[in-house]
Amino acid sequence: MKVVENPPAHARPWVISVLTIGIFVFDILTPVGVLISAFYILPLLLAFLSSRERDLIYFSIIATALTWINLFLEPPGISIQYGVLNRVIGTLVLWGVAMGLIHIRRVEEGLTNAEGALKTARGQFKDIFEASKDAIGYAALDGTILLVNQAFSKMTGFSREELLGMNMRNLIPEQHKEQRDRVVAQAFQASEPVEYEIDYFRKDGSQIPVSITKFVVKEDDGKPAGLAVIVRNLTEHKRAGGQFRLVVEASSNGMLMMDEDGTILLVNQQIEQLFGYERAELIGQPVEMLVPQRMRSHHAGDRAKFFAHSESRAMGKGRDLYGVRKDGQEFPLEIGLNPVRTPDGLRVLASIVDISGRKRAEQALQKERDFIDAVLETAGALVVVLDREGRILRFNRACEQVTSYSSEEVMGRHVWDLFIIPDEVAGVKAVFERLRGGEPRSDYENDWMGKGGFLRRISWSNTVIADSSGKVDYVVSSGLDITDFKSMQEQLRKTERIAELGTLASGMAHEIGTPMNVILGRAEYLFQRTADEGMKKGLATIVTQIERITKVMNQLLVFARRKQPDRQVVDLGEIAEDSLEMFQERMTHNRITVEKGIEGNLPSIYADRDQLVQVLINLVTNSLHAMPEGGRLRLSLAREGSHVCLGVSDTGHGMPEEIRSKVFEPFFTTKDFGKGTGLGLTVVKGIVEEHGGTITVESVVDKGTTFWIRLPVDRAERTVTSSPTPTLSS
Repeated sequence: MKVVENPPAHARPWVISVLTIGIFVFDILTPVGVLISAFYILPLLLAFLSSRERDLIYFSIIATALTWINLFLEPPGISIQYGVLNRVIGTLVLWGVAMGLIHIRRVEEGLTNAEGALKTARGQFKDIFEASKDAIGYAALDGTILLVNQAFSKMTGFSREELLGMNMRNLIPEQHKEQRDRVVAQAFQASEPVEYEIDYFRKDGSQIPVSITKFVVKEDDGKPAGLAVIVRNLTEHKRAGGQFRLVVEASSNGMLMMDEDGTILLVNQQIEQLFGYERAELIGQPVEMLVPQRMRSHHAGDRAKFFAHSESRAMGKGRDLYGVRKDGQEFPLEIGLNPVRTPDGLRVLASIVDISGRKRAEQALQKERDFIDAVLETAGALVVVLDREGRILRFNRACEQVTSYSSEEVMGRHVWDLFIIPDEVAGVKAVFERLRGGEPRSDYENDWMGKGGFLRRISWSNTVIADSSGKVDYVVSSGLDITDFKSMQEQLRKTERIAELGTLASGMAHEIGTPMNVILGRAEYLFQRTADEGMKKGLATIVTQIERITKVMNQLLVFARRKQPDRQVVDLGEIAEDSLEMFQERMTHNRITVEKGIEGNLPSIYADRDQLVQVLINLVTNSLHAMPEGGRLRLSLAREGSHVCLGVSDTGHGMPEEIRSKVFEPFFTTKDFGKGTGLGLTVVKGIVEEHGGTITVESVVDKGTTFWIRLPVDRAERTVTSSPTPTLSS
């Protein structure tokens, strides 16, 4: 606010100075007593005309000092008491006048400032009054318009001059006048603003909806002076509200508006159909009537949270929501919440969708997924689903069983990082790239490495799942573990070779055996006839080699023409004892110690005795060959469930893995040329398998070798008592 300054001084300082000095001299020459102080009031009044308050103070101090100085300059004959009294009274009068003048000055300045502030406030009020977009008017108590702003004129179409002097009632249609009178009476009684909605006439005779805030303006004594109105044109608001209602009504979703207390303010036809209520039954009612009883305790809290943090969002995200119809039936629904700010405050518009159909579809889809999951998990085939990058998304139970990895361990990892041996990674990636590039199907066979490093041979059939544009999203691989099948194929191949060998051996026995017999006979004849030692030595060599050829031919015939076992109930412990007895002298000579661990009361087995003796002789012979410098041979017999387990162990040189894995292959031998046929263990394996048993080998280099034979117990399980033989050395 701008403060109006004091008027400029009209008295000059020199005038005040001359007058003051003159009074001082006059006081010296004319001792008039107390009157002299009154004379000082004259220049004091002149100082009052100055613009500064401090001039009055300064002059009063100077005048007081001069008055008291004159006390000592007065002519003789003047009583000192009289002079002091005069100065005291004069000083009081002087300062009283000075303080009075200062007070007057301050009052004048205050009035001047107040007038300036009032003038400024009037200007500001006028600016605000005219700038308001709402129509503002002021009328006398009888309704005569005394003041309006430009917005009032624009809203009604009347000029300001036409409105001034018009009665407010003339702007109100007849049907609203009674309402207006009630509101005016209410405003006088309540002494506070009253709001209501009516229509206003415009100059052209049309009517517009308006919202009026009316209040009484009072005098300083509290008596009513007039009526002030603030009028807002609701035409656009009503139009927007109408459009809003049309949009809400046309929505395919159920639309419901409520206030902060949960009172239903608006519903559309879809809400009526969803919940089975008429519109009139819902308006003004609490929204909890549409919520199942079991969920109402949470609803009020959810509503309060929304109004506290109002933003568009789904209601009850993460949990299932239900509504309840008029007939009490519950149904699943989905609710979207949107804040709506209105002149009456914050509202929430809820979009409600019945998702019963979707729930049924989801349940059906889930049921189908569960069925597919069950099929995939129970299928014997391996099923792996990969994404576009080769990461594992699905790993069924068959995969877990074959690889020993759990589904959780492999999810999200690249298939070639876990299961593919380094030599085959490039090939697997190439197949994957072809599939990702659009090749619809690919069959592939490779080794999969399980947990711990073991390998299984898998035959894969690969296909892809693509989107509508043909882009491959997933690669689905279905595989079969063909490790055992491959082993059987190899076994079949060997069997076929053996069969061919048998045919060949039969032919050789006839075609080669007869000439060999002739050669053998001639060599023996010549050996007896000649005296030449050199000739005899050569003939002896011929005889030895022919006997070796005959032995090989006989083994080939045994191997190729394996006869069916002549089975009977036998005691494997007795067979083992008899077989060892054959090697007693040789083992003693070679410094080989024998340990026997044979359980008593072993069950009998149903087997060909001669073939089992052949098996034991072959195994013991191999053990003796493995211990040329002596060692320990152990023979053990024990029952293992429905089998009798026979073990033949030695402490010989042992075998590395690359040899151990081939010992049962035909013609495989580690002996020097001419010292072995490579058929002994092959024959042993064939005999054991003919008896329904199995044979395995364990070996550690420089530690020894153990052959384990497991033969099924005789079905009758007749017990043949064998004398328990304690572990001993011989």
